[in-house]
Amino acid sequence: MNDFLKKIIYRTKPFKNQAGFSLIEMIAAMVLLGVMGMFSTQFITGAAESNRLVTGQQDLLDDAKLAMEFLVRELRVANIDTNNSGAVISLTGTAGSNTISFTKYSGLTVDSATAITYSRVGNTIQRTGTTTTTLASQVTGFTVTNDDNHYTIIMTFAGANGTNFRLEAGVRPRSTI
Repeated sequence: MNDFLKKIIYRTKPFKNQAGFSLIEMIAAMVLLGVMGMFSTQFITGAAESNRLVTGQQDLLDDAKLAMEFLVRELRVANIDTNNSGAVISLTGTAGSNTISFTKYSGLTVDSATAITYSRVGNTIQRTGTTTTTLASQVTGFTVTNDDNHYTIIMTFAGANGTNFRLEAGVRPRSTI
């Protein structure tokens, strides 16, 4: 063998003092990254699902509050009969009223009707004036009771995962005939 070639072969020493990663180190790193990625994905998926449920419950609660507030505001300006000439506010239904009808002094800008009815139809609460509007959904209960012209309204709603919540408000109409 040529002396020149011998010097090149013995001088380079290809595997000694080489910097880099071995195959085992690379496989171990890939396995660790895979496990960390799996846990990260599960965490992010769980957080996204939790956010979706909370957002759905918040939307349901917002609709429920809106329906309750709308009913209370309109009932507050309802005419009450002090002359005993006939009921101006009437409650109908069994096991507690699930429909309330009343007249009020003036209509709204959007709905000029003065004769208003709120009722539970299926799993919704509907307001009927000039038009019929669905105010809330997923309703499991709607009752209105009268105690000497103080009306108590109770709405029960079915939330996500079988949870229920209840809104309750009381109102005394301030107008008289």
